[in-house]
Amino acid sequence: MVKKKEKKSVKAAKEKKSTDKKKISEKKPTQKKIAIKEIEDEFEEIDDKEIENFKIKGVDMEKLTTKVSEVVATRGDNGILQSDLWKKLKLTSRDGSRLALKLERQNIIKREKILENGRWTYKLKIAHVPVSTQSIEAAPCLICPVEQKCSLEGEISPRTCPLIEQWVLTEFANLKKTKK
Repeated sequence: MVKKKEKKSVKAAKEKKSTDKKKISEKKPTQKKIAIKEIEDEFEEIDDKEIENFKIKGVDMEKLTTKVSEVVATRGDNGILQSDLWKKLKLTSRDGSRLALKLERQNIIKREKILENGRWTYKLKIAHVPVSTQSIEAAPCLICPVEQKCSLEGEISPRTCPLIEQWVLTEFANLKKTKK
């Protein structure tokens, strides 16, 4: 009878030890998980005010924003890795991350979380493609001396204007040349 009790208590002790090990292993995160968690926590700790008021000392933020927009826009749909952009602009990772968050909140860029070479990072893409005025820069209407008198039904009209006609033909010919 005593042996049965001993066997039961030994068995119970083994089971308890086994469940304790499981609990410890479940609680003990891997180094990789810890690093990822720290990075995520760092971004969660940045409050809205800090991002909104983010500035880099001695840097014209408007010019920097324009530069970031240009670089990201030139990459098109492929975007650019956040780390590559910061290296190109000679910024720290911290400043680069905060700037990306600020520009994302201003709806200038989009941040897309991706796994690159086994590490989580962000790919930056332009939120809105900048409008190009190149197609109308040479339009004769912009410098027309009789523009005030021009109307659809008037004596001077876009329908009968030889300047517009010539401009359209020239633009069309240039477009054909660039496509070839």
